[in-house]
Amino acid sequence: MHGYNDKEFVLSKKGVRVYLKPELHPALKGIDISHQDFRRKSREVFGKRHPDVCGLPKVCSENSEDALTWARFSPILSMPTKEKERVLQSFLETALKRQLDADLVGTLGRAELLFWRGKKEKPFYSPPQTLKYKEANTEVDLTIMLEKSVIFVEAKYHSEISMNTTYCKDRDQVIRNIDVGTYYAWNRRLEFYFLLLTTSETGKSVDKLNYYRKNPGIIGKKLPHRTDISANSGRIAEGLGWTTWDKSRR
Repeated sequence: MHGYNDKEFVLSKKGVRVYLKPELHPALKGIDISHQDFRRKSREVFGKRHPDVCGLPKVCSENSEDALTWARFSPILSMPTKEKERVLQSFLETALKRQLDADLVGTLGRAELLFWRGKKEKPFYSPPQTLKYKEANTEVDLTIMLEKSVIFVEAKYHSEISMNTTYCKDRDQVIRNIDVGTYYAWNRRLEFYFLLLTTSETGKSVDKLNYYRKNPGIIGKKLPHRTDISANSGRIAEGLGWTTWDKSRR
């Protein structure tokens, strides 16, 4: 790694601040970063394609969605049951734009929060075997595991969702999460929710999610390899939600 002397950060070629270690990141100051999920994520570093910041953890970028996700949600891990219930209820109701059922609220205090799981770390979120093309496991920024439900949270910060995968130009990130998430959840008799966390209330990501919410029949057409989607598309659409970083702080 370069010799950075006494600097707290260096600038990338694009002028983005990349801090020398996670605890120097403004979003992470005062936040416990000893958890195994965060330690695993912090081992992902910039490569030789980024010589100015080569070797530094990607989570140290000032634009890191992962740093913000950890700062926003990891404190919930150590909250007392009632406070955890209150915080998660507020977040979910803000994203879903409706009140939660009492039965669901009653499970929130016992929620398990899992960060950046699904691709290389259990639980694995694999594509259905009926998918006609190659696709790797999906990494989910935050999984909220409940007794009768599983909630995927995708965090975006000054960026948009992917509109395609390597082998399918029409498989956007929302559809991919719906496909993988329902496949995982329904095989375990769990309800599935997908929530998007964005910087702005507008943009391609929000437009795409709202399109599926308002036109649930499209979901089945986007997933022709699934015979269980069309009959449940309304149920899927009800479990889609989004909110902004600012609103999620309240």
